[in-house]
Amino acid sequence: MEQKNEQNTPLHIKNLAELKRCIRPGTELVATSHSKHPALVGLVRVVTEVQTNAYYSVVKDQPTHQYSACNHGKGFRSDFEKASNYIFEGTTIKVLDRRSGDGSVLYEMELYPGEHLAPGQESETSETNENVDL
Repeated sequence: MEQKNEQNTPLHIKNLAELKRCIRPGTELVATSHSKHPALVGLVRVVTEVQTNAYYSVVKDQPTHQYSACNHGKGFRSDFEKASNYIFEGTTIKVLDRRSGDGSVLYEMELYPGEHLAPGQESETSETNENVDL
């Protein structure tokens, strides 16, 4: 079952450090292709927990979905790979299959801002408020 993401504009991610900063609880992501789990393609997933080496995500508005219920309700686990295993192309993030060794793409995804502010919004708002004369 394919879902539509209500956030129309995917984030432009340039590198792994920026990706790790953007993946926070509430961030939405959509797999546009996946070689091992094709059922994930098109599902809007919401990040529930972030660790230094991985993050968990559930299918949006579907708490009983198999990918939402796994890992004791934390959701589907995705490990952060080495920076060399990522290809950042505009709004598309490609993750290479490190196990195959042939440089093939394991999955592609796009990130969308969730409930939290998009990168840069918080600092712009605070700078504006600091410069206001009262």
